Amino acid sequence: QFCLVTGIFVSDLLAFPLATESSWRILFSVTIILSVAQIACFPFLIESPRWLLHRDKKSRRARLIIKKLRGLRHDHEIETEVNHFISASHAQSCGDAEEWTNSGGAFVAMINDDRMWKLLVCSLILQMAQQLCGINAVFYYSTMFFDGLIENPLIGTAIVGGVNVAATYVAL
Repeated sequence: QFCLVTGIFVSDLLAFPLATESSWRILFSVTIILSVAQIACFPFLIESPRWLLHRDKKSRRARLIIKKLRGLRHDHEIETEVNHFISASHAQSCGDAEEWTNSGGAFVAMINDDRMWKLLVCSLILQMAQQLCGINAVFYYSTMFFDGLIENPLIGTAIVGGVNVAATYVAL
């Protein structure tokens, strides 16, 4: 959420120099440039050691990634981390994984579990409240809202974005 609102704020700030009749195309190209940069960085992503250990408990690649991520030096430290990953995976397993994923049993189990049901309902209510409270209108039409009220409506839009970033940070 914080990255999302920060991105909105950065786009509000980019609008100052680029929201003109002659340079609005540059503003749209920022999205393309960032997308190409992300695709170029994709080969440098590492696999999840937990996923690798789930597939093969003796995976050397998983151990190397854990060593790299955690900055561990000794083999016994790495094996301790591997055992933590494996025990956590075992504790969270649902029995026969294929049965759960193919039959919808995981969804039924989630609905029947009181704790999960409460989390699901809370999540749905928060998402619905965000959509129905009208805050999206403030972000999408804020420049029009401030047009005529202040000299430069982009300043009002940037202030709204800055308040959104600050409020999200406080909520963390």
